[in-house]
Amino acid sequence: MQPGPPAPARYCARCGLERHPGARFCTRCGERFADAPAQVPPAAVLQEAAPVVYPVVLELPFQPAVSRPRSAFRIPLALPHIILWLGLAVVSLVTTPVAWLAALATGRQPRRLRRLHAAMLRYVTRTAAYLALATDAPPAWPWRGAAAHPVSVAVPDHVRLPRLRTLLIVPIAIPAVLTAVMFGIVTVLLAIGAWAAILVTGRLPRTIHDMQQLALGFQCRTLAFIPLLLMARYPWYDREGVLVPVRRS
Repeated sequence: MQPGPPAPARYCARCGLERHPGARFCTRCGERFADAPAQVPPAAVLQEAAPVVYPVVLELPFQPAVSRPRSAFRIPLALPHIILWLGLAVVSLVTTPVAWLAALATGRQPRRLRRLHAAMLRYVTRTAAYLALATDAPPAWPWRGAAAHPVSVAVPDHVRLPRLRTLLIVPIAIPAVLTAVMFGIVTVLLAIGAWAAILVTGRLPRTIHDMQQLALGFQCRTLAFIPLLLMARYPWYDREGVLVPVRRS
């Protein structure tokens, strides 16, 4: 008896995002699903991957099986990272005004500052994901460079910052910042639900993970927009635009 065709993939094998009905490519990372035709016009790839339009992209793979003991004592285990997180916030009070003045003068922030801010963004995002129980892997220390970690934050090598938008970035960013704060409250509530579910079942529910990814992704992009100045695009969700090449680490 001949085996039937394989069942259509429900999730992306690369990043774990749930598949849109009928999609041939993942709308986050562009990975082709195994049951999709091998020959697809390039325009179709861009059209289906159009939601991934931001230069800064968070990839938060789904890890259902997690450790109950590490989850139960997550805050004490994360305490050194929380302290460093607060220290980086103090450092950013000095570095971000310098980057802002440089962007007003040259249209971009200095390369060394951009690298520092990219390392800050990755570390803060990974720490937030660790605290929220969205990942069981503790964040890599920022001085380790592009150390391998399940939570990936793609940051572009070069970003052109429009001077007028940079000048007015604080009032412009208020709606995004307020939304990010609301997502922060949602993240805390989701973390409580994840903590309870993991202690009872030893697994992170997929629904909670997807909602965490939505909230953490928006917060990551908002932080990249202001104050770190790592992208010029406003951090709203939309389906317009084109794919932007990025370096992932």
